[in-house]
Amino acid sequence: MKTLFCVILLIVFGIIANFLSIIILNVAGLPGALLAGFPGKRSRGQFIFGSVVSALGQSYVYLAFIAVIVGWTTLAANREDVIGLLLYPFAFLTTFVPIWFALIRARVEAREQKDASVQVEALHITVIVAFVGFFVFVFAPSVMRFAWGWLPYVR
Repeated sequence: MKTLFCVILLIVFGIIANFLSIIILNVAGLPGALLAGFPGKRSRGQFIFGSVVSALGQSYVYLAFIAVIVGWTTLAANREDVIGLLLYPFAFLTTFVPIWFALIRARVEAREQKDASVQVEALHITVIVAFVGFFVFVFAPSVMRFAWGWLPYVR
């Protein structure tokens, strides 16, 4: 029963993240977009630099979310009355589906624009970092403590 409750909580976290990820990733990628300059007036180097800065911001913020979910899942899985092996697939979906949907929405939105968007290009990198980051956090939790030790559930 407690396993089912944990799964439902993970699903709720994923639904909330699905709505908030667009806003938060846009804010996190804003410095890179500003550094890239105005579309049509920027050089290729500015675009690449802005994309990298944007990807770094987006990745740090989204990996913080992944760290909280993995930390919470680890705490829940360590309980005797919870089947921990069932929680990790749901934790993966909770962390990966929102970023995937954010990328899909951003690509659809970017088709309407004439020039490429720095933040959309950065999202491609962020999706890869999120995918790899989940497994790194699950199998090497000390990495979470290094940069995200200030977050709750990260021990």
